[in-house]
Amino acid sequence: MDYTPAAGHAPGTGRYARELVRALIREPAPSLRRLRLVEVGRAPRPMAGPPLGLSGPAVRLAPELRRVRLPRRAVALAARVHGGLGRWIGGGCDLFHRAIPAWPPATAPSQTLAVSGFPGPGGPELRAFTSAVQGADGLIVFSAEAAARLQRDFGTAPSRVFQVPVGTDHWQRDLPPALGKRPSRDILVLGSIRRSRRPLAVLRAFEALRQRGSSSRLLMVGRPGDAAQEFRAALKASPAAAHVRWIAEPDEALMPRCVAGSMILLHLTDDEATPVTPLEACRHGLGVVASPTPAFEEALSASARFVDSDDPASVAVALEQVLQQAMEPGIREGWMRNAAPYTWQACARAHLAAWETILRGV
Repeated sequence: MDYTPAAGHAPGTGRYARELVRALIREPAPSLRRLRLVEVGRAPRPMAGPPLGLSGPAVRLAPELRRVRLPRRAVALAARVHGGLGRWIGGGCDLFHRAIPAWPPATAPSQTLAVSGFPGPGGPELRAFTSAVQGADGLIVFSAEAAARLQRDFGTAPSRVFQVPVGTDHWQRDLPPALGKRPSRDILVLGSIRRSRRPLAVLRAFEALRQRGSSSRLLMVGRPGDAAQEFRAALKASPAAAHVRWIAEPDEALMPRCVAGSMILLHLTDDEATPVTPLEACRHGLGVVASPTPAFEEALSASARFVDSDDPASVAVALEQVLQQAMEPGIREGWMRNAAPYTWQACARAHLAAWETILRGV
């Protein structure tokens, strides 16, 4: 398995790699006799260390960690010129699993790819993704919509697509038991400040909410992306600026408190193939106001309010209504029950089942 993102990135594919492995090595699975983790490249490893969870009394299978400490360009060139590096990375394995299309260059009898998102139309990213999808023996997805999209847009046979539940219980390990029982009225936004995440629409909706008399604050947690400059300018001129906090350099150790200490997650997005972010919020009893993406509607039909991102007034009304709902403990408990089945242990077991099915067919 490619473990490179695990040590290099806190959210996204990094969290997926860390938590999946953490669950796999604690799962009594006779079919998983050996697990080799491969890190490729010289990028910084801010998440490396004990929090990765590769050791401890509950570990049933000690993984082997293999590092290729060469620049990515050198690795890619070596793989093109001489295939020996790919055989060294994947050699001796029955199956190689990756979360990044076509990376790292590994040779193994069977290969699988986790698909958590889709590239935009045209360009080299789409070509690389298409090639990786076509070359994989199995594709792991986290929503029925993603499975249907692979079949519809990329011609993938249904037998090669495996839907698994996404894990959402990672922050509970480090959460003090008392935290989250008396949340603030904060509205939380998670994710980098990208145009696809609609940060300006978020700000306009929050301004409309404040105009309606709300005393809520807005907490945005995400690194600067392609909309950061315009968002900074809009925030500077906003009448609600004093009630907005943007954490542009998130600290993973503080994330449990940011989430559990809020009351609502506002998640506006153009397109996402996994419901992980709103489910993370539901697990901590937060109300969710979100864009009506198929992946979200599939997993949160009874636990989220879906809104038109282009209508700040209607988003503000939805926030106001969900804030009132969130004051009722019984309703919050219902949101938490909705997210309860989405654990990393369930995710790991579903991965194992998919891999066993693939290897039986080889």
